[in-house]
Amino acid sequence: MYLRSLDIQGFKSFPDKVHIDFSSGVTAIVGPNGSGKSNIVDAVRWTLGEQSVKNLRGGRMEDVIFGGTTRRKPLGFCEATLTVDNRGGGLPVEYDQVAVTRRYYRSGESEFFINKKAVRLKDVRELLMDTGLGREGYSVIGQGRIDEILAAKGGDRREIFEEAAGISRFRHRKEEAKAEAERKLEGTEENLVRIRDIVAELAAQAAPLKTQAEQARKFLLLRDDLRALEVSLWMDGLEKLGENRRKAQTDFENAGRSVSARRRQLEELYAQSQRLADQNRQKELEAEGARQALREEENRLSALQSRQAVAQANLENNRQNARRLQAELAEQTGRRQEAEERRQKQLEQLALLEGRLAELEEQDRLLTQSRQEAALAREQAVLRLQELEEELRRLEERRRRL
Repeated sequence: MYLRSLDIQGFKSFPDKVHIDFSSGVTAIVGPNGSGKSNIVDAVRWTLGEQSVKNLRGGRMEDVIFGGTTRRKPLGFCEATLTVDNRGGGLPVEYDQVAVTRRYYRSGESEFFINKKAVRLKDVRELLMDTGLGREGYSVIGQGRIDEILAAKGGDRREIFEEAAGISRFRHRKEEAKAEAERKLEGTEENLVRIRDIVAELAAQAAPLKTQAEQARKFLLLRDDLRALEVSLWMDGLEKLGENRRKAQTDFENAGRSVSARRRQLEELYAQSQRLADQNRQKELEAEGARQALREEENRLSALQSRQAVAQANLENNRQNARRLQAELAEQTGRRQEAEERRQKQLEQLALLEGRLAELEEQDRLLTQSRQEAALAREQAVLRLQELEEELRRLEERRRRL
């Protein structure tokens, strides 16, 4: 098991995303002071779950986020991903590669991921126990760490040796089991204290409870007597309810028969109303036909009157022409010899006009007769329409009464 790569973005002096590959041998990172070499080590330590801001060489946890420069704005979060080669099975998972990711926001929220799956900090620490990469492991040794190890007390050095020996996982589980047992013991003791208080309180309440028990026994006896009386009262009430129910049943049956008779009468009235409505519609159709015939007669009368007016105008025009020709003929009597041929033509034209005049007079007589017939038909249609409207009114009144 060895580290394959480290991806950093927004961590301390690395605002842009940086990818660092580690070979299977020795990888050295060199550079001048202030170039960020220690920040890479801090990124590895921070990704593995370091919570001490002092060990990360900062004053608060927000200091691990890129704070900005004169040319770049500060970022809102930082992220680091450490990829471990697990083909040797050093980590208790079934993946050949394990990527541990930690993300921190300037608002104070922190997230951990294992192979892009959200987990808890506890899950990360348990995964890295006994691998040398844990929080107290010896794989990451920063500046002055060797002096601290050499100057540490026996108990502190023991934790390092246990991590190297691979038994820190069991020690951690033992401590958790011990803490859990201690919490259970504390809870049990608290429960015992509450039980003693309850027993003492019940002992003080024993005498009043004895009196209450005697009263409860009397109450039970009286309750049984009351229950027997209530049962008797309920039986009497049930008998009365039975009589009322039988009477109500008889009334209901009588009402049902009455409703049936009323329903039949109502159905007959509905049928009669339907027949009257059909008759009303038929009368309305007849009235509409009469109105249509009346409109046709009125249109015919208007056409005849128009034709009569045209014929009268033509007749008057022909009469005027005849009078004009007669006047011209009288004026030209002295010149009969010179205009004999013209007179003859005018006489022929006069004869034609007189014949035309007779025809127009005959047409006028026929038009007058047709107008009189149309007026008579219109009067008859008006009388028929009035009769139908009266019949319709009577039917409407009868239907309304029904």
